[in-house]
Amino acid sequence: MKRPILALLALVPLAYFGCSQTVRYSQGSENGRCYPNQTCNSGLRCSAGVCVRDDGNGGNSDTGGNSDTGGNGDTGGNSDTGGNSDTGGNGDTGGNGDTGGNSDTGGNSDTGGSSGDGGSGGGDPSGGSSGAGGASGAGGSSNSCGASVGDNAVGFCNGQALGAMTGWGWVALGALDTLTDPTCDTAKAAITEAAPCESNTNWNQADALCMTGTIPALDATTPDYEGNWGVQVGVNAKDPNAGIGMNWKTVTFSLSGSPTTGLRAVLHKEGDLEDIGYCTAMTPGTAINITDFKTNCWDSTGTALTEADAGSIDKFGVQVNSTATEIAVDNLCLTKIEFGI
Repeated sequence: MKRPILALLALVPLAYFGCSQTVRYSQGSENGRCYPNQTCNSGLRCSAGVCVRDDGNGGNSDTGGNSDTGGNGDTGGNSDTGGNSDTGGNGDTGGNGDTGGNSDTGGNSDTGGSSGDGGSGGGDPSGGSSGAGGASGAGGSSNSCGASVGDNAVGFCNGQALGAMTGWGWVALGALDTLTDPTCDTAKAAITEAAPCESNTNWNQADALCMTGTIPALDATTPDYEGNWGVQVGVNAKDPNAGIGMNWKTVTFSLSGSPTTGLRAVLHKEGDLEDIGYCTAMTPGTAINITDFKTNCWDSTGTALTEADAGSIDKFGVQVNSTATEIAVDNLCLTKIEFGI
C-alpha cells in the first residue's frame, strides 16, 4: 500500500495514520487461528495452529489436502507506525498468513517539531508522535481473554479492541527512541522507525496494549524534536478502520506501568488529512473533555474538537513525550478506554 509522503513544514504539526485492515478470519472459525488451548469451534479441529474442518479421520479438511485452497490469510492491515496484522489463516501445509501492516513513522517540521497523531510538531519542545494502523490479534469477534466490557468502554484481547471499538493496536516511535517491547513476528525483532513490524506483533499481555523502551534526553543545545519525539501506543476504532460511530463527551484512558506523568492523549478524526491530529495533556484515569483536544495542544492553540466530532474519531492513543531527561518506559500498558456520554 502506498505510504503517506513525509513533508517538511515549519510550525505545522504532522500526523500519519495507517490504512485500515481488511476483514480477517475469526479466531476459532475455519481458516482462523486456534484458541490458546489449541481448540476450535464446533465441527473444526486445530491443525498447525489453524482451524480446519474435522473430517472424522484426523486428516486434513475437505479433500484430505490443505484446508480449502491452502488457507491463505488476508492481506492484513496497514499502519503508519508499525501497527501489525495477525498471522492470517494458514492452511495445513503452511498457507501464507497476512502480509502484515505496513507502517510509516511520523513526519517532521522545519523547526524540529516531529509528527504526531494529534501529538505535536512545530516548535513543540516535547515532540510529536506518529501513529496508527492495525495490530496483531486473534481477529473476529471471539474473545478468548475472558474480558467483558460495556457498550461505552473498550477492553483488549490479543491486540484487538473489544466493546465500543473493534480495531487493532499499534505502537509508534521516533528514530532515536527505542522500544524493546512489543516485538515483531516469530523472530521477535525490535520495532523501530526504520523497521516497522509488517507481520505479527507480539504483545506481552493478552488483555492490554503494552510498550517498554527508552526515550533519550533531548540535547540542550540542539534538541532533535524530529528524531526524538517519544513513543506512543494506540488503537484504531474499527476494523476496517472508520469513525467510532458513537456520541461521547469525555474519554478516560486507564494505564498501568510507568511513567504516569508527561503523557498526552492523541486522537485522529476520520476524513481529516493524515497530517491533522488532536491532542491534550492527560492523567491516567482522569476523564478528558473532547473539547480539550486541539491541533496544537503544547501551547493550547489551534483548532479544537467539538462534541459533534465524537462519532468521527477513528484513532485513540497515548504518547510519552521526550524531555531534557532520559525517560524509561517500563511496561506502560493501555488497559481500558471509557467514554462519558
